[in-house]
Amino acid sequence: MPDSPMLTVEEAADVLRIGRTKAYALAAEYVTSGGISGVPVIRIGGCLRVPRWALLELVMTGRVVRLCDASVIDVLGAAEDVAATDGD
Repeated sequence: MPDSPMLTVEEAADVLRIGRTKAYALAAEYVTSGGISGVPVIRIGGCLRVPRWALLELVMTGRVVRLCDASVIDVLGAAEDVAATDGD
């Protein structure tokens, strides 16, 4: 997984071992469901990006994070968890 805090939808697809088309469909599902299901994405300009910590949360726990509900403490804690597992 790239070290960047933000991944492209294609990079997230590689992590999830799914195809590009399916990844974009899950990103669209996330947007239309209000963050209840799909792959967590945010729009930056005309681009969709997947926060690395939110993707890891999905992979590790199966929990889809509603990014609008995430607190700074949750994000920092997840970032610390990621840093701890990257050394393994």
